[in-house]
Amino acid sequence: MNDSSGQDSVKNSQIVEAATAEFLENGFANASMDRISARAEVSKRTVYKHFESKENLFRELIRRHLAKFTETVNVTYDKDRDIREQLLDLARAEGTLLTSEEVMLTTRLVMSEILRRPDLVEKTQEKTDFKAAFVNLLRKAAEDDKLRIEDANAAADEFLALIKGKAFWPVVFGAPVVSEEEMARIVENSVDMMMSRYAV
Repeated sequence: MNDSSGQDSVKNSQIVEAATAEFLENGFANASMDRISARAEVSKRTVYKHFESKENLFRELIRRHLAKFTETVNVTYDKDRDIREQLLDLARAEGTLLTSEEVMLTTRLVMSEILRRPDLVEKTQEKTDFKAAFVNLLRKAAEDDKLRIEDANAAADEFLALIKGKAFWPVVFGAPVVSEEEMARIVENSVDMMMSRYAV
């Protein structure tokens, strides 16, 4: 990567970080490109050079936010490891995100804008498979006779619902972000439920 592209990447990140702070403070509708450029310590012209509009800037915020989920929850199946331990690892990876104040505040912002402006998020969401790691691990464990699962996709939905029902949706609707201690209990209970349903 040459110096020019490296500087562009740094400025790009500066702008997105500044925009995130601005959107969180004022919402999408009331966010100001002038304030974003001031927060990022770049000219307004530079902001528009990287992002042609406030909508495009918000879409980039969403893209990076959603990428955190797919990048963090990246646990792969290991036939030589205890399956319960692998389910715990998977749930803990999800829990790492759900106990982050920044992640959950941004999630709440994104969810609120979905209701107002679905066009801002639909293309980005279509490309994001939030449960791929869950489906893949459960499917491979079933193929290896470690779990008795006929539909890995449905089982992944159930697993995620156990976690998100306590630690995601309540927060989206205004509850405080769960503590690490509470998340540990949610993880253990969710895995116990999955094992009681699907263990061989």
